[in-house]
Amino acid sequence: DVSSLPPFQPGWLNKVDDELRTTLWDQSGNAWKSLLDEISDESKSGEVIVAVSHPAIHIGLLAHCLNLTKEWLGSFHLDAGSISVLDFPDGPKGNGVIRCINYTAHLGRWSIPITRPTAEDVEDF
Repeated sequence: DVSSLPPFQPGWLNKVDDELRTTLWDQSGNAWKSLLDEISDESKSGEVIVAVSHPAIHIGLLAHCLNLTKEWLGSFHLDAGSISVLDFPDGPKGNGVIRCINYTAHLGRWSIPITRPTAEDVEDF
């Protein structure tokens, strides 16, 4: 149960028990296989596929793309609403290439700041 953990803190996936990490790994593996099947469809060649999910599943997809194991899941951090881009220049049988990870600029002022705000930076909402 991850409800007691602070959401989306760096390394939060290291704090979940192995059973939950295995479930997450298996779910992201199934999603990865579905994405590979989708891009294997010749009739959809060149189409863009969008996968929308919880950041933990996207972390799993990135790990599968890099041929990592579930032990690496805690090494990544994705913000809610972020965009990551995977490309398959050699098709589904080739290795995926991560072009972008955790892009949040489209969120505008709600994106995660790189530095902590100072008193002068605080905006009225």
